[in-house]
Amino acid sequence: MKLSEQLNNSIVSYANLPALFVDNKFITYKKLANYAKNINTSAISEAEQIGILSYRDTHYYSAVLACALDSRTFIPLGVKLPIARLLSIIEQSNLQYVLYSTKYLSISQQLKSALPNILFLCLEDLVYKDTVPTEQLQTRYRPSCIAYILFTSGSTGAPKGVPITQANLECYVRTMCEHLPLTNTDKVSQVFDPTFDLSMHDIFVTWLQGACLYVLPEAALFAPGKFIRQHGLTVWFSVPSTVSIMAKLGMLKSDAYPSLRVSQFCGEALPRTLAAQWQKAAPNSQIINLYGPTEATIACSRYVFDCNDSSGSNFIPLGKALKYMDFKIDPQGELLISGPQVFSGYLNDSIKTQQCLLTTNNITYYRSGDLVKCDDKGIFHYISRVDDQVKIQGYRVELSEVNTLAQDFLSNPLVHTIATPRQQPQSLTLFICNPADKEVEQTLIDYLKQQLPLYMVPKKIIWIDSMPLNSNGKIDKSALHTMMEK
Repeated sequence: MKLSEQLNNSIVSYANLPALFVDNKFITYKKLANYAKNINTSAISEAEQIGILSYRDTHYYSAVLACALDSRTFIPLGVKLPIARLLSIIEQSNLQYVLYSTKYLSISQQLKSALPNILFLCLEDLVYKDTVPTEQLQTRYRPSCIAYILFTSGSTGAPKGVPITQANLECYVRTMCEHLPLTNTDKVSQVFDPTFDLSMHDIFVTWLQGACLYVLPEAALFAPGKFIRQHGLTVWFSVPSTVSIMAKLGMLKSDAYPSLRVSQFCGEALPRTLAAQWQKAAPNSQIINLYGPTEATIACSRYVFDCNDSSGSNFIPLGKALKYMDFKIDPQGELLISGPQVFSGYLNDSIKTQQCLLTTNNITYYRSGDLVKCDDKGIFHYISRVDDQVKIQGYRVELSEVNTLAQDFLSNPLVHTIATPRQQPQSLTLFICNPADKEVEQTLIDYLKQQLPLYMVPKKIIWIDSMPLNSNGKIDKSALHTMMEK
């Protein structure tokens, strides 16, 4: 059964139950579906794809559901992104329609002035029309349809688009619903930004099983303990960094979250000590580590944590590939991923697509860029990256993108970015080989803030007299890290 049909079945089966808890109010499946229907019968009814300029509110989720029911492609437009980056995303996507919430009217006006041929429509005007009975909802399916497009950090200074098809997404949610069976009494956390693919997991795995998605308010995102207890959440999903912050704030006391029965983590390496702390705080919860690049649709392996197993590395393993997926390791130790969740290539970029996709014996593999090892039980373990990509707060960051922008701005090739600390990066530091110039430094930071998301803007700039080189004449990254540690 297709995703649109499954969603429609959920709407009919759970019509009067809550699908969403957001801004301190519940939205039933029926009401959310009627909002979606209103969007689909508006001026965008014939649009193949739309941009959504909204953030974790009723309007955003209504627009996502509208697109999913109508097999229309949606592109989340990050409201926290710089205008220059949003313009790049819209132009690359060739969007003709953008839906926005009134809260982000100022952003939409700035975009509209630069892109006068694009139609910007207010979500409030569409959502709150006279509703149509749920029974009249119609779904549409196009096998080749792109479900959504997410933009990740790119090495050339511009974000790159990752299109995920209906078939990619359907395979993922089918598998995850088997691994994470929910009931209509489950209360599932939603902490991720709409531009982060883990948010898609929350939405579709929850709604396909009639559970309720609890959207944490912005003020609770990094200190969610009170929200978890107050609402009795039963399923938790976040990046490990969130738990690290909770630990520092003293929020992982024993038996702090007894209502949780499943806790999932993804986006970063999960330290074994942190998992053990969470287990004590949520003693009734199973802890699951998920792994997967955006190009392989959200997650493609899982590992169930056992607090009694103290063997192995300091980090929880990646685990084994999901049901329909397959892992192989090439001679250099890089993880190759195949299966129906793997995307078909980057948006409008055949060169990058050729670089990352490998076809052997009629099987297409995605080059993950992750160096791994496989133990005698068939469990995969992460070692490191083959390139300069890191994760900051779970977001993918190509250090070369920051380097390119800074080098071009300064007209200086001796500029290099590192992520610190090494094991669990939290921020970026930029080294510049030149005499220190505070005025230039501030101008550079201001420029980077106009081009990059805040998590990609270096928190510190260090001016050095000479750039350390290794025996191959390349910049010695270890030496730069050593400078930071002194």
